[in-house]
Amino acid sequence: MKKMVKAIEGLFKQETAAAPKSAFIVQVEQMLDQYERLFEDGSPYVLHNRLTQAQVEEFEAMANISLPADYKDFLLHIGDGAVRDRQFPLSLSHARDCLETSIRNSGGFGYMSLPFSVESCNRYYGEEFDEIDDDISDEELDEIRIEASQGILTVHNDGCGYYIVLVVAGELKGKLYYIDTCHGQGAHLVSNSFSEYYLKWLNRKIKERQASLEQHDKFECVITRVKLGGNVRDLHVRNMQNDFSFQFEFFCPGDFVREGGHTEYTKVDDELVVSLSMEHKSYSPLVLEKLDGSFELDGAQSLAIIGDRSVHTVIGRVNRLFEHSTGENCFPLYVEGLAQEILIKAPSELTVSVGDVYKVKGQLNGEVYRIMR
Repeated sequence: MKKMVKAIEGLFKQETAAAPKSAFIVQVEQMLDQYERLFEDGSPYVLHNRLTQAQVEEFEAMANISLPADYKDFLLHIGDGAVRDRQFPLSLSHARDCLETSIRNSGGFGYMSLPFSVESCNRYYGEEFDEIDDDISDEELDEIRIEASQGILTVHNDGCGYYIVLVVAGELKGKLYYIDTCHGQGAHLVSNSFSEYYLKWLNRKIKERQASLEQHDKFECVITRVKLGGNVRDLHVRNMQNDFSFQFEFFCPGDFVREGGHTEYTKVDDELVVSLSMEHKSYSPLVLEKLDGSFELDGAQSLAIIGDRSVHTVIGRVNRLFEHSTGENCFPLYVEGLAQEILIKAPSELTVSVGDVYKVKGQLNGEVYRIMR
């Protein structure tokens, strides 16, 4: 009899282990693999290890909820959220941290199993809160605050008091809402399910990476002079392919130094792999002038600096248009002197065709991919 029971248990375990993955999980695995292959040195999107069934059930028991099936599948088959805090989604272990700061709740999981209400959420986080704030007691305020955030799990912290939450209790269970906790805009629906939103989000990441690879024409150069200021570097460089010298600016958020100071991040004789771009900025407007297609391009005159902070006049031809798009109006401008393309982020109303010649005035920016010493 015992042997029979063990045999049955063994069959059950085999069936459980061999249970087919949902279509959502299969698609996520394929898309994550596709995204990973778009990076030479590994994808920047890293997930925590998967959770076990026991770990998920322990959380559900403590919170007195059942997680939406697609989100639970993600935790069990893909991973316990992203390693970096601002990437989507947060790990289950940090699911309470963000909104609990807003509701200042320390009474346990109780509020999470109560049904979510958009009206209650907007009562506290919406514009009408200012109208009732002076007329209620502290006790009533606490009650309104907790009612605003019950029945939800934080799956993304977008910064500045903005969160994406997953409804885990009530008639709206499974839906995702975007909540502004600081600026009076309240909550609005962003997706009908976790799986719908995650696939859309991941598809966007893939398109952005494909567009980046297609648009950025990388090339090698060596620094000949560095001008510092804050986290901005104005680099004078020489293209190692054709010995053409030019200047561009790039932003180093993790390396602040006062003008006239010193940094080891970029210095003379460093060899860089970079791409160049020009776009409209409030302090450096982009001016485009379409020239006659028969305009004779002179390499020596195709790129000239006209200011101290990387403001240039560039002349080039559009030799191709992009296949991948992230919704921006971008096109590559081939510059004779550089023997390279510059990414131009143009106004949305501008129509560009292959063969067009443009004279562009604006700030020349660069993205540094690699520094070699």
